[in-house]
Amino acid sequence: MGLKDSTTEEKILEAAKDVFMKYGLYGARMQDIADTAGINKALLHYYFRNKEKLFDSVFEKALAKYFDQMTVIGDKSLPIKERLMAYVDNIFNFFREYPQMSMFIIKEISINPQMFHEKVAKLKYDKSLLIPTLLEAIEKGEIPAFDPVMFMINLHSLCAYPFLASPLYKLMLQKNGYDWDEDAQNRIKESVKEFISFKFQ
Repeated sequence: MGLKDSTTEEKILEAAKDVFMKYGLYGARMQDIADTAGINKALLHYYFRNKEKLFDSVFEKALAKYFDQMTVIGDKSLPIKERLMAYVDNIFNFFREYPQMSMFIIKEISINPQMFHEKVAKLKYDKSLLIPTLLEAIEKGEIPAFDPVMFMINLHSLCAYPFLASPLYKLMLQKNGYDWDEDAQNRIKESVKEFISFKFQ
């Protein structure tokens, strides 16, 4: 075979993302990925020698995209409250595009937590992490003192859980006059921002 084609590689990674998100590392088969990508298995192995290497590429891209939403938290040109509001906008846009991404990451972390820590260290996103940013703002008196760990857990839960539970919520919201893809997600996002405003009073 000749040189690897970037278009084919991207097609494989996109197919692998869909298959891994559905079945996880251990449930996915290389044949499923080849079929989804519309290529034969031999070509798939030419680009990625085994499932683990392909998974590494997909998982790293998933984490990078997830953490990209957090870079605004480290933007010291903005007040901390504005940074958090922008983060909420970013993460909701992210979950709209990749609604199963958080479930995928959580599932694989629960199986191999060490892998997650290694991947995060490799990405070097520590400057944008929420807890150190909140601690610094509290120490400077920019925001009231509260437990930043509990705040982070609550904030991430409020953002991620509606998408994780969307099959349930879509039905419940529809029965109560909401459209999930229109006003419901925006209403949920605004309620998250209200939580931030309440904590910063």
